[in-house]
Amino acid sequence: MTSSSSLPPSDSSLAPTTPDAQGVGPVAPDEPAEEAAGGDDARMSFLEHLSELRTRLRNAALVFLAAAIVSFVVVKHYFEFLTRPARAAWKIALNGQDPVFVFLSPTEPFWVYTKLSLIGALLVSSPFIFWELWKFVAPGLYKKEKSAVLMITLATAGCFIAGAVFGYLVLCTPALSYMFSFAESFPNAPIKFRIDPTISMDEMVGFMLAILLGTGVAFELPVILSVLGWMGLITAKGLWKFDKYALVLSTVVGGILTPGPDILSQVLMAGPLFALYNISILVVWIIERGRKRRDDEEEQAREAEYAQEAAARKAAAAKARDPQDGPG
Repeated sequence: MTSSSSLPPSDSSLAPTTPDAQGVGPVAPDEPAEEAAGGDDARMSFLEHLSELRTRLRNAALVFLAAAIVSFVVVKHYFEFLTRPARAAWKIALNGQDPVFVFLSPTEPFWVYTKLSLIGALLVSSPFIFWELWKFVAPGLYKKEKSAVLMITLATAGCFIAGAVFGYLVLCTPALSYMFSFAESFPNAPIKFRIDPTISMDEMVGFMLAILLGTGVAFELPVILSVLGWMGLITAKGLWKFDKYALVLSTVVGGILTPGPDILSQVLMAGPLFALYNISILVVWIIERGRKRRDDEEEQAREAEYAQEAAARKAAAAKARDPQDGPG
């Protein structure tokens, strides 16, 4: 009767194990470091997740509230800055006449200033709000997922800011100059009359915000097309074939966003849109090239693995034949 110590070790004992950092149990050496490192977050209970989310939202709300209070104190500077292109267009279209904005109800200035305060507070506090949400979400993501989320978020914010700045500095004044030019007098009419602009504070702020929002969203074109290309829904070749139609669409959109009769303002809008479309083609092509390189590397790795397995089987078969070929 053989003792238990002479029995061959089981398969599970052949695999070396290493204790994890907290001494909870063994971790296989080939386990991804990200999964092993994320064990603490995976062991958090549902109530602990809710508590952390409540803390993050509370911090974000406090920062937003503080930013709103400060914004309401300086909101008149917000109004002056936001309407600056409109006032410049007013002077251009009405031969140097000082701009006049009216309010149509006693409460209109208060609500306009409140809206601007909240929007300004959101813009000022948005980096901290995103940081708080990121600290809550990031522990549950892998390294590649974190990089992808950060890249898309930064690209989205950057393109939106670039579009809003473009609309503020380039688009608003020419467009409003043309619209304000409809104000004129008719001295030769049988009964003389004038057409004067009477624009309320709320209408002016709403128009400026709509222009900035529209140009900011339009500049998101490279991000949208890049994400679609990364998902494999579109290709650089297909986008390139559509390039001539994109030129026409860019011209149409430029004419809509810049209703002035001059060609220069339309070109100033259509040109960047068409350039953004071609930049999107380049980005999608780079994404496709990187994906093809990774696929080729994976294919080569699989072929090498298959060749290694075939060589191992061949060696094992040759070794099995050696005792039969030896002296009998």
